[in-house]
Amino acid sequence: MSGQTSGMIAAGMPQPAKPVLMHRLLRWMAIGVVILIALLAFAFLNNNFSLTHRSRAAFNAQVDADLDHAIGWIAAHPDVSGTNPPLMYMVADIEKMTGDPRLRSVLEANRQTLNHRYAAAALTPFWIRFADPQAPLPFVTSYELSRQGFDQRWFAYAIDPNKAPLSEDDLANLFSLTKYPWGARHHQVLALIMYRNFNGDSEKVDDTLRRLCEKEARDQRYDFRVTDAYVQRNAFMLAAGQSGLVRSRWVERILNNQMADGSWSYSWYGWGRGIMEFGVTYSGHTTVQGAWALALLKYRYPEWINGHYR
Repeated sequence: MSGQTSGMIAAGMPQPAKPVLMHRLLRWMAIGVVILIALLAFAFLNNNFSLTHRSRAAFNAQVDADLDHAIGWIAAHPDVSGTNPPLMYMVADIEKMTGDPRLRSVLEANRQTLNHRYAAAALTPFWIRFADPQAPLPFVTSYELSRQGFDQRWFAYAIDPNKAPLSEDDLANLFSLTKYPWGARHHQVLALIMYRNFNGDSEKVDDTLRRLCEKEARDQRYDFRVTDAYVQRNAFMLAAGQSGLVRSRWVERILNNQMADGSWSYSWYGWGRGIMEFGVTYSGHTTVQGAWALALLKYRYPEWINGHYR
């Protein structure tokens, strides 16, 4: 009897420690999951709803100040748009809306950059159209066009479809509602915005833009990081004529995240546009888009401001 008992003590007594440790581990895991869910819920609510309601006068004053500050930054960094045709297009549109002479100087510097540094590039004459709507365009052969990136082909086609005709596949991709997710869709939306700007409205373009922008708004509801993509979605929805999809909270977060020098950061505490993209990238891309979004609100969508602020 005593031998059996001593055997139980030697072999059996340490065993209950494992269930206790497992119970503690599961409890801490459960607490961690609850905290994570709470943080995500807070981030979602903070991204979509504001607890404060600023006046229309206060909102307009901040838009004016932030837009002026952003234009000052763009004017001090003309190479940002001079080496990036889509940004040059945005700067040209801001200049058209504001009439700001600082941006006319930027566009002239952009044109000089294209004429010298990129004079041999096949699509350079198309990009000069952003600064000079009367600039002559060459005909680009299908072979030359096929050597460009898919979005560059779209942009050239948008400027003049007769001078840069797309293949059937490229045209189908441009109007696809399902082919491009996330960042690639942004290029598609911008190409359609450009096309409508240079060639006028059409039912097909308008309908495609509306559906794509609804997907942009869906992504914006859940992607709470104020990154380059965050600013971009709002600018593109406004430029596409879909201001009704833009929430006031999204615009407020853009305003509140402008940096002291007038720019916007590309990433959100090092967390970039993509889900697994980390690092620091130059802020010029985000800043031009931020200025474009604010200019669109101020000059083309005053009714949006009147509908959201009193």
